[in-house]
Amino acid sequence: MALFKLGKQRNDEMRSVVNSSKTLLANIRFMDVDNPVRTMAITSSVPNEGKTFVAANLASAIATSGKTVLLVECDMRRRSMSRALGVHAQHGIYSVMSKECDLLEAAVATPTPNLYFLDSEPRIPNPSDLLNSHRFTRLIEQARNMYDYVVFDTPPVGTFIDAAVLGTKVDAVFMVVREGFTRKAEMVAAAEQLRKSGCNLAGAIMNYCELSNGSYSYYYEYYSRDEASSNEGPKLTPVAQRPERKAAAPAGSDTEMATSVPTAPPARPARGSHATKPAEDTDVYEQLAEQVYDASRDEEF
Repeated sequence: MALFKLGKQRNDEMRSVVNSSKTLLANIRFMDVDNPVRTMAITSSVPNEGKTFVAANLASAIATSGKTVLLVECDMRRRSMSRALGVHAQHGIYSVMSKECDLLEAAVATPTPNLYFLDSEPRIPNPSDLLNSHRFTRLIEQARNMYDYVVFDTPPVGTFIDAAVLGTKVDAVFMVVREGFTRKAEMVAAAEQLRKSGCNLAGAIMNYCELSNGSYSYYYEYYSRDEASSNEGPKLTPVAQRPERKAAAPAGSDTEMATSVPTAPPARPARGSHATKPAEDTDVYEQLAEQVYDASRDEEF
């Protein structure tokens, strides 16, 4: 996935984000054809690497492919997904777990057809305990039965243990690594913590990569389930022959682009159904990019 600078080639750069998202989705789909990854957690080793940006755009790529997807806010201490998507919910994770409302009522439609969002309430005490509860496990299974994919945005591994806890309950965990920003020791320590928790650390997503002048993309490496569960753990090695790095834009500056989600929300799918309405492809995917940028220019994902 690529964060990118805004300039004269803005439209081309938006398309590069769309293409990177679709390539990432294709890689995930082909990881294990017999046991497809349908529930996944997106995390990072430290804050401001772009995990929320990656999670939102991956979910958008899934939705525009015609599959239903539920994007879940599990970074409960620093909630930013609602603002990035431009949607607001009356109910959240805790309401569903406490049976104040059901999942279908709490999950709200976003401007992207087939993409739904489940927020978390503010000031939830002990989020890691909540994620480790039997009720949250049942919520995951319910979401899995209602949607084709479920994507969880989680806190950085080096800050809280939430991703390691949730990682044992989902099909795969992907760790976002921001080029020119993340220290190798932090990345290795985060990968080791995820491995020791027993989760399937399925891959690393290199974010904010500059391939050439004005051209941004991402590197993606994945590991088989055997490699991820081996004693050595996944080897998060740098991609060979990577171009020379240039200084990344300061995190949170207005040179960074947020998630691209388009306009007017569709009707919510019927209970227990997967209303797979094919979405407009690239055009729909890019319509709200500028609006989301304006709403999130002060946010750091």
